[in-house]
Amino acid sequence: MSTRTVLFVDDDETYRRVLSKELVHSGYSVAAFADAESALAAQDGVQPDVALIDLNLPGMDGLQLLERLLERAPGLPVVLLTGHGAVPEAVRAMRRGAFDFLTKPVALDVVEQCLARAARHGELVLENRRLRELVQRGGGGTELRGDSPAMVELRALVSRVAAAAGNVLVVGENGTGKELVAHRLHEESARRDHPFIVVNCGAIPENLVESELFGHERGAFTGAERSRVGLLEAAHGGTAFLDEVGELPLQIQPALLRAVQFGEIRPVGSSQSRRVDLRIVAATNRDVLREVEEGRFREDLYYRLAALVIEVPPLRERKQDIPGLAQFFLARHNGGLPEEQQLHFTAEALARLSAYDWRGNVRELEHAVARLALLATSRTLDAADVERHVRPRRTAAAGGLPTLYLEELQRMAIVEALKRHGGSRAAAAAELGVAIKTLYNKIRGYDIQRREYLG
Repeated sequence: MSTRTVLFVDDDETYRRVLSKELVHSGYSVAAFADAESALAAQDGVQPDVALIDLNLPGMDGLQLLERLLERAPGLPVVLLTGHGAVPEAVRAMRRGAFDFLTKPVALDVVEQCLARAARHGELVLENRRLRELVQRGGGGTELRGDSPAMVELRALVSRVAAAAGNVLVVGENGTGKELVAHRLHEESARRDHPFIVVNCGAIPENLVESELFGHERGAFTGAERSRVGLLEAAHGGTAFLDEVGELPLQIQPALLRAVQFGEIRPVGSSQSRRVDLRIVAATNRDVLREVEEGRFREDLYYRLAALVIEVPPLRERKQDIPGLAQFFLARHNGGLPEEQQLHFTAEALARLSAYDWRGNVRELEHAVARLALLATSRTLDAADVERHVRPRRTAAAGGLPTLYLEELQRMAIVEALKRHGGSRAAAAAELGVAIKTLYNKIRGYDIQRREYLG
């Protein structure tokens, strides 16, 4: 990893010299200044990864310097140094964009940890901005498509909720587009310039959930050779999307409740809590209230997450959107192809696609269009192609198999293996003859839920 650069501004010459020397010994490159004007003059040449500034500076104070720094570099994480009596001012500065503040006197290791988190946060902001630009160039990858009354109402609701500050619970069947809703909530919110972090709660091994969410300190457990920032802390200032939140183990939920309620997390192996400022958007296809009644989900956590609720309608309830979605997916397949090689649907093919219920919703439709495009023998996809390659699920097939579709057979085999081994993914992977990482990816890709194999 390249050396990170700290822009350090403090008018106390002795403190500035000593702390600069310690930070250099810790592996940082330090550009130190005694006043705000000098720091601003050097900012472009220095190109800092993080700024550490004293709140009480001569001339232009730390708050004014904060604003000027962020005007020039909106993603720059700024940490403030302040005395005990200036904590309210530091809190106001955080509301104006500061990453964190430290109260003097402060131990060197605390400064180093804070700067490391701030620099990592800045890197995530830049990566988030790069990904957003890629999405925009790709033609609206986070757009909620459809002109049905249900989708018009959903888009209007998302816009209203995005402007609010509360946490959001997005509910709906698999494949309806809950993650797209979460993306739009972030993109239309005041947090849009900060990270959007996706946490797939169902894909994290139970023994790693706490570390993934809250981070860990070096030596916290076997294999923890270095400290790691958790996903919630990585989302500081932005949005954390907790996909399939109903899969979270019950023993982890109290710590998540504290993060949601008080903005505090505690990394594994740490004795100190850390502050995080984020919005939680959670999603599930489960009946969470039933999970609460049956003791598998904390009631207090549910109500904290469900301050605002958005329900995404299944595709069968907005069938008039199917032709447009199918054409969009086909156009994406056609992207970059010359006109003479591009595929087209007939009206009859679109009508046949619209007649299906699509149990897997938009995701299943997308996969079906991809299959049609792959197996097409001509540029025109007609009703016969749909009948041949996109059939409703059947109860039995030749040879006594419940289906002839390979993906469905794989899904059934995984569920059965998990049932036989009481949900142990390691044992199921061994029986199936695949790597455990491959099994996790398959479970996620096929949307296999815990209740399917644990009852």
